[in-house]
Amino acid sequence: MKETEIERIIKLGRKLGWIRKRLSHILGLRISTPWGSDSFSFKLNGKHLVLSSDQAVEKVHFDFEFMTPEEVGERALRCAISDIIATATYPGFALFNISGKDSRVIEKIGDGVIACADKIGVKLIGGDISKSDIYSLSFFVGGFSSFKPISRFGAKPGYHIHITGTVGDSALALAVLKQKGRKYAEKHIPYALEKFLKPPLRTSICRIRKNIKFSADSSDGPLRTVEWICAVNGVSAEFFPERMPFSDEFLRYAPLFFRDPQSVSATWGDDYEIVFGVKESDFLSMRKFGEVIGIILSPYDVKNAKRKNYPFKKIKSFSGEDVFVFFTLRKVREFTFEHF
Repeated sequence: MKETEIERIIKLGRKLGWIRKRLSHILGLRISTPWGSDSFSFKLNGKHLVLSSDQAVEKVHFDFEFMTPEEVGERALRCAISDIIATATYPGFALFNISGKDSRVIEKIGDGVIACADKIGVKLIGGDISKSDIYSLSFFVGGFSSFKPISRFGAKPGYHIHITGTVGDSALALAVLKQKGRKYAEKHIPYALEKFLKPPLRTSICRIRKNIKFSADSSDGPLRTVEWICAVNGVSAEFFPERMPFSDEFLRYAPLFFRDPQSVSATWGDDYEIVFGVKESDFLSMRKFGEVIGIILSPYDVKNAKRKNYPFKKIKSFSGEDVFVFFTLRKVREFTFEHF
């Protein structure tokens, strides 16, 4: 049976010693965010330094057939920043590397990055440039927080899982761009197109950090994000694909481009919403910040779900034990791509 992406990354974590040793310090500094989250952080001079890296590769993450170089640059930076936002930290600086064939195109991509950085308030502090057959961008992003950064860790039975906004919009935009072209997308799905080209930065979670127990961005899709949360915490969950929040454009146009819109919305990434968890006592007040899409299960709940024959997906936790994601109604088909 083919290894999943999560299993391959867990294997890498064991090779690096992070999972086996559960390191608490690095270079004499206390680690704030355990390995396995969207970012890495440690305490420095009374504050938490939050770091993350991301990359965008031509024909994998972007395509010049329906995107301008400036849009490629802005989108790539926004995607990289999302991992910092997911910790309820404001990004402060970034290193930017780029490679490609044409210096004029590289300059335009850089213009998009610079304009986006200025708009968001991120300082570009350096980077590198190289020639290559395809265009590729990578970022190393950081920010400082006075509070301990939120991470994928912290999920406990009974915690409710929320998502900050609508899903499936980027999948719809990509399908429309490929099948109908840019002009059709601009006319019929302007919201979905905007969300695809300029992934949202949900800084609203910074205002509710005290209520949030765990979080991650949904760049890999809501289901994959929940799987990650289960894997790192060694817990199981019930996932509600029927509760995915949809935009009006998705409800209207998705059936024209997908046979199973609900599965696409639950498993396709690139919407960059934040998936976060709160205690059961807080979930009603938190619904204005995000719809409930799941719940963390207790061992008793897991036994009960198996007894009722709920469909499920089995995954390996960091400790090597099996954990489960259950579906009350039906198991969704998966459209998620693998990064490697």
